[in-house]
Amino acid sequence: MIFVFCWARVWIVCQFDLQQLQPLLEQLRPFERFSPVPLTQLLTYRGSLAMTFHEPVLVLCILVWAIARGSDVVSGEINRGTLEMLLAQPIARGKLLACHAAVCVSGLAALCGLAWLGLYVGIRSNTIVERQTPTLQLSLPFVPLTLPLPVGPTTEMRLPLANSVDPAIYLAPSLNLFGFGVFVWGLSVLCSSVDRYRWRTLGIVIGCYVVQLLLFLLSKATSATAFCGYLTFLSAYQPDAMVYFADNSPDRAWWLSVPQEWATASWPHRLGPLGMTFLLLALGSSFFMGAAFWFRRRDIPAPL
Repeated sequence: MIFVFCWARVWIVCQFDLQQLQPLLEQLRPFERFSPVPLTQLLTYRGSLAMTFHEPVLVLCILVWAIARGSDVVSGEINRGTLEMLLAQPIARGKLLACHAAVCVSGLAALCGLAWLGLYVGIRSNTIVERQTPTLQLSLPFVPLTLPLPVGPTTEMRLPLANSVDPAIYLAPSLNLFGFGVFVWGLSVLCSSVDRYRWRTLGIVIGCYVVQLLLFLLSKATSATAFCGYLTFLSAYQPDAMVYFADNSPDRAWWLSVPQEWATASWPHRLGPLGMTFLLLALGSSFFMGAAFWFRRRDIPAPL
């Protein structure tokens, strides 16, 4: 489904002349502060396709997989009464968690890979309409100016989208999406390892995500609440800002840190795009290690 959704979104974007959306975006100018990139970036095919990683369908698929699989590791087994039977077998608790981790992380990697593959196939298989007007460059005497004069009617040409967009620029955002999923999954495993009821684990994790989302929105609302951005992990999930930051230089998408002179309004962080992803992966891994530490020392309650 993720592959089809990402491909379909590319196809839908190709059906519009993005420049015609400029009057609409001008009406949304007061809300530009909630966007990590300038709204004019949405008038380009690169920027418009980068917003795929913020689509509720894609984010919801990652959240459902991460939370459902993570919450089932310990509290789900206890709730079903199967964990006691599993641990009665000659298997260490650490190995049990490692098996769950291998399945869950592999699934996350596959989902994020399908998202990028859907964008790749969509970019390679779709075309866009480009309007071209024959012009004559007229140089003014005694003035260093050149004026373009139209000398013919405007014609429409269908060109491959791949001529305007390189699918490789979405590799770093796809990896950032993977880091986002690992963080949520690690938090779910940690909550699952200290609880015995899966429904309560689900409530805690979903509640934490809602609080993090509210903090992220507060950080964008006013300058007085900008400090809230340091309290939410969503500040490290910036796939569209990565594309904008690496627009003219694709190598920037793989920077671990950003020199001070390269900082921009859309990327004021000292961590680079790859550094943001590593931060999410490190936090998710630390949650998992904390879950393993607690799980190996806790008592398993008898099933009710």
